[in-house]
Amino acid sequence: MFLGEPVRLFRITAVVVGLAGVMVVLSPRFQIEGVAEASKLETIGAMAAILGAVFAALAQVFLRRLVTAEPTAAIVFYFSVTASILSLATLPFGWAVPTPFEAATLIAAGVLGGIGQILLTESYRHADVSVIAPFEYVSMVLALILGYLVFEDVPTSTMLIGAALIVSAGLAIIFREHRLGLERARARRVITPQG
Repeated sequence: MFLGEPVRLFRITAVVVGLAGVMVVLSPRFQIEGVAEASKLETIGAMAAILGAVFAALAQVFLRRLVTAEPTAAIVFYFSVTASILSLATLPFGWAVPTPFEAATLIAAGVLGGIGQILLTESYRHADVSVIAPFEYVSMVLALILGYLVFEDVPTSTMLIGAALIVSAGLAIIFREHRLGLERARARRVITPQG
């Protein structure tokens, strides 16, 4: 809409279903009244995640515009520099010298995040935002899986239902875009240049 890209009802529906899945996964954390302090902290974390998603969505809109004029390397470089400078504002709020393990973990997170940012930026060069959006939700499903494998966090049935909605939205977009791609390819073959 903002980018002048055609957004059909099917894509909007898939994005809404994916977002509903995210809300289902987060729903147990939105109980503030009469709950333990740990649960209140989870609620604050979930709300911060939603606010982060809003800012990420705004960044996606700018990113989609940038990929038409700038190379991926430049976009990721300036994104990283800006994020690093803004992160310095958090120093007064409890920064501590990391242990060697924490430093290694932070470096690994930075490298993995950088690779993810490069791939995500490149994806906007080749697909509409409305096609990519449902796949952004997949990170929540991957977090559930990794949480189970690495930290032994057992997902609740609510989390699994939300994950199913997220995966369904992503698969619906994949199949729909594949079908539309086949139809466009057929139409191109039918309309051959006369020479």
